[in-house]
Amino acid sequence: MTAQRPTFGKKVSGTPPRRAPAGAQAPLSPAAQAFLARETQGGKPPAATAPLPWASQETPSSFGSGKPVWGRRVIARLADELLVWFLLYLVFNAQLSAAVSTYIVEPEGSPAESMAAVTLFGYGLLFAFIQCVYNIAMEASSLQATLGKMMVGAVVTAKDGTKPSLGGVIMRNTLGRFVVNIIPFYIGYFIGLFKADRRCVHDMMSGTMVRQRLPGGGAAQLGEVFA
Repeated sequence: MTAQRPTFGKKVSGTPPRRAPAGAQAPLSPAAQAFLARETQGGKPPAATAPLPWASQETPSSFGSGKPVWGRRVIARLADELLVWFLLYLVFNAQLSAAVSTYIVEPEGSPAESMAAVTLFGYGLLFAFIQCVYNIAMEASSLQATLGKMMVGAVVTAKDGTKPSLGGVIMRNTLGRFVVNIIPFYIGYFIGLFKADRRCVHDMMSGTMVRQRLPGGGAAQLGEVFA
C-alpha cells in the first residue's frame, strides 16, 4: 500500500476572489449639469451672436404663407382696373366723354381726331400712373394686397412667404409690369398657370409671389376653383 505524500505549505481552498465590478455612475441632475456648464464657461453666460450687417432682415408676413394662386389674381387684377377706371371717369367724366365722341365722329386723320387721340392717350398714361401708385401703396402696406386681392383672399409675399420689401413691390409694379405687358399674347401672365409657384414674369423679376390669404376664411373661398 502506497502512502500519500504529505503536502507542505498553506493550501488555498476554492477559487480566487473576483474584483467586484464598479457600479454604473448615476446620471447627473439638471442642476448639476447647469453648474458644470457654468464652470466650463467661466461663470459667464454665452454671448449672443450679432447678425451680420449685410444679412437680410426678413419681416414676417401678417397673413402667413398660403398656397400660391393664379386665378384669384386674375380676378383681382380685373377688379382693380375697373375700380381705377371708374374713379378716373368720375373725376374726368366730361373731358373723357368729349374726347371719345370726337375721336369717333371726326374723320380719320383730321386735326380734331388727332387731338382727341392724344387726349385719350394722356388719360391712358394717367390711368397707368394712378394704378401703379395704388398697387405700390397697398401691397407695401401691412395689408400686402390691393382691394381686388383682398376681395378674393389673396396676398402678395416674398418667395419665402415673408412680407415683401418695398423695393420688390416697386419693381413688381413698374419695370416688371411694363415687361410683362409688352410680351405678346399675355404670355408673361399665362406662364404662371403652368408653374407650381404660380409666378408670372413680373413676380420673378421682383422676387414676389401671390398666395392665398390664410386668415379670413370667408373671403378666401372665392375663386377656389381657379386657384
